[in-house]
Amino acid sequence: MADRIKIAELTTTLTKLKNGQTEFDFIGITSNGIDCLYFVYEKGKFNLEFESMVEEQTPFIDKLKEFAQMNKFESVMTTYGNQPYYPSVTPAPVIRIESNSTLEEMVALGTKIQAEIFQNNSTTVYDMVP
Repeated sequence: MADRIKIAELTTTLTKLKNGQTEFDFIGITSNGIDCLYFVYEKGKFNLEFESMVEEQTPFIDKLKEFAQMNKFESVMTTYGNQPYYPSVTPAPVIRIESNSTLEEMVALGTKIQAEIFQNNSTTVYDMVP
C-alpha cells in the first residue's frame, strides 16, 4: 500500500526528496489517479510535471499550460515514451512547469495547483507515487 499524506505534509515529503531520501529524484501525489502531480528535484531546485496517462487527464494539460502562463512560469511539453491507456499513436504527453522553485515555493505552488486546477483542499488525502 502506498504512503498517504495530506497537503500539510508536503513540506516534509519534499524535504525527503531534496535530501535524497526517496527512491527516485521525483515523487508524485494523487488523490484519485487523475490529479497526479510529480515534484522533480534537480540542480537544487524543484519543478512540476503532469503526465496524461488516461483520457480523463488530457484536459488538464491545457489547464496547466494556462496556469503556468498566468503565473509567469515556462512550460514545456515532453514525453517519457510511456504508452497511454487510451487510443493514441503517440506516447503520453507530459507538461513540465519549470518554476525552479525553492522547497517553500514548491509547497505553495503544489498546494495552489491542487486547489485551483483539481479542486482539492486541506482535507484531501493523497497517495504517494511511485
